Amino acid sequence: TGMCIPSLGASMVNHQAFHDTQKQLGLENSEFVQLSKTRWECQLNSVKAVLENLTALLRCLEKVATPIAIGLLSKLSRFSSVYMLVMFKSLLSATEGLHKYLQKESVDLAQATLYKDAVLETLTLMRSSEETAEQLYKETKVICESNNISEILSGPRRKQRRMDDYAVDSTLGTRAPCDTGNQLKHHLLYPCLDRMISELSNRFSGVGEKLMKGIQACNPAADDFLSEESLNLIAAHYKIQLCKEEILVAKQFLAKKKKEGAVSDMASAYKLLDPDMFPTLSLVFQAALTIPVSSSSCERSFSALRRLHTWLRRTMGQKRLNHLAVLSIEKGILSTINTSMVIDRFAQVKSRRYF
Repeated sequence: TGMCIPSLGASMVNHQAFHDTQKQLGLENSEFVQLSKTRWECQLNSVKAVLENLTALLRCLEKVATPIAIGLLSKLSRFSSVYMLVMFKSLLSATEGLHKYLQKESVDLAQATLYKDAVLETLTLMRSSEETAEQLYKETKVICESNNISEILSGPRRKQRRMDDYAVDSTLGTRAPCDTGNQLKHHLLYPCLDRMISELSNRFSGVGEKLMKGIQACNPAADDFLSEESLNLIAAHYKIQLCKEEILVAKQFLAKKKKEGAVSDMASAYKLLDPDMFPTLSLVFQAALTIPVSSSSCERSFSALRRLHTWLRRTMGQKRLNHLAVLSIEKGILSTINTSMVIDRFAQVKSRRYF
């Protein structure tokens, strides 16, 4: 359904009909969000867009009356479908901040683990709390009443006894229609929460428990910050002979800097550790900072190359492409450079100039 709604609006006639319906209902003009596999935030935005424009969408589908529109209208006019929209809005809102953090260019693995644990605890509390299910059911009931959607579903259809040419990866069984709060809770909410909790629990599991504990000790926000026992775990992994006297001195030094507000994360702590003063401890922090969390930077590099290496630029050499890619990817750093200084330096170059 999420993929069909944007494709339905791709037609100019359907798109105009949808905007006309919004205008009649006194709603602001808004568009549906196209789903993306790389931008996780669009999933929540797509659910919000459907809920905010549900009344206009249902009326527009009635007017269009194409086979796809009739099928979508039948799906969206169910109590369970509206419940799923409300449910995913709540669940995805809980994970939205973590999604955005993991897609940043620079991510602190220790901080990301703390955020992940916080989201995991939130979802676990939602799983054990009856208030969450009751609130979702009440919100769904209000939306359905305003759109004349019946809470009681029709009886189950007679299903085919035999399935020809089908391969399934899970057991099959007949389910009763979900029309009450208790059924919706057990058949929709709890399975989704269990799957999300399971996936989040496995996140960062490939790093290794000992290595993860060592990385946590490099995070100023962690309880075991600069713990000698934990730091030795990551030092042993990278074959670094960690000096315990450096840890004792660093504890006093960083404690003062922390009171001044100079230490907020792992990167700021690493910048304060002078390699001459803390030769082995700075190597441990450097190793902890270089462990990648996500592939966001790589994905941005591919996107930049796709924009640069167009059909008109197929004849450029690899060296020039690399330079242009660096300028495009690091445009944030480039914006802080004084262009006048660059021009003056280029003017001082002799006649052998490189273009």
